[in-house]
Amino acid sequence: MRRWFLLVFTVVAVLAPARAFAVAPPDSGAGSDPAVTTTSIDNQFLNTKRDLSECLNNSVDLPNCGIEPTQAGDRGGALQYVTFGLLILGVAFIFWRVARAVKARDAALNTGTP
Repeated sequence: MRRWFLLVFTVVAVLAPARAFAVAPPDSGAGSDPAVTTTSIDNQFLNTKRDLSECLNNSVDLPNCGIEPTQAGDRGGALQYVTFGLLILGVAFIFWRVARAVKARDAALNTGTP
């Protein structure tokens, strides 16, 4: 069991983006001149193919609102699918373990051994 945990942990650690180690974007000018400050707004709703008023105040995202994912960690990117797959595998593993325990319990009750 420990080997499986280490394998899964290693795979997740390798695939996870290392954004926590980034200090500043390369083109922000943060390290060149302390007097110069740049402000960047990263808003996915400003770059749409639809009118911005159509995209706001909806409980479900409408088509052509937002931008396509460009990195694996973006919304709708590859890591979102990997997370969904890992959740499905985890639930399947739990069901398998419960089914195995029920079969073992029934077998023990049928033979009469506690």
